[in-house]
Amino acid sequence: MDNILDYVKKKWKQLTAFSNKEEIKEQLWEEILYRYSEQHRHYHNLTHIAFLYSLCDQHLDRILNPAVTGFAILYHDIVYDTYRPDNEEQSAALAESHLKQLNVNSRIIENIKTFIIATKDHKVPQGFALKNDLGLFLDFDIAILGAEAETYKAYSEKIRQEYLKYPDDVYKAGRKQALQKVLESEKIFITNDFVETMEETARKNINSEVGQL
Repeated sequence: MDNILDYVKKKWKQLTAFSNKEEIKEQLWEEILYRYSEQHRHYHNLTHIAFLYSLCDQHLDRILNPAVTGFAILYHDIVYDTYRPDNEEQSAALAESHLKQLNVNSRIIENIKTFIIATKDHKVPQGFALKNDLGLFLDFDIAILGAEAETYKAYSEKIRQEYLKYPDDVYKAGRKQALQKVLESEKIFITNDFVETMEETARKNINSEVGQL
């Protein structure tokens, strides 16, 4: 993969190539870069965004609306504060604000917002027109759960770093509860590709972390 920053900026340029508002595009990019470079981000940063884009590239032949998926990837964690319960809603609102400045079609913006807000519970709304794209996007977002054990361990350590303001007992209780909720799901992943290739490994990784909390 290219340098992470260059790779993500290239995606931004591709997504916004339709617009000739160069000054506004540069201003928006600077805000995107600023937010994903915040010091409290150890996992939810540009590396995470680049990882999702790499998965998107691998599955591009199955994605009906690459623009919606591409913008959703970029904006889904743009607001990230571990004190807030509404990061997804705030991220969706900021995406809307940015994309309106580029005159993106309102229906496209609404779809992007639906993608972003769906990361809150990782469920596809019933009857949603882009359900297949959304299912893939949601699986991209949690694909780290099905990574090799060492990669998963590094991920879990980065998540802990993002919650350093919480003492160990509080963090461990909350993390354990969240992970057990994932394990209680009939399926962690949505699409068949991810269920077949990552489900078993994800459950092993999560069970291992729960056992250490």
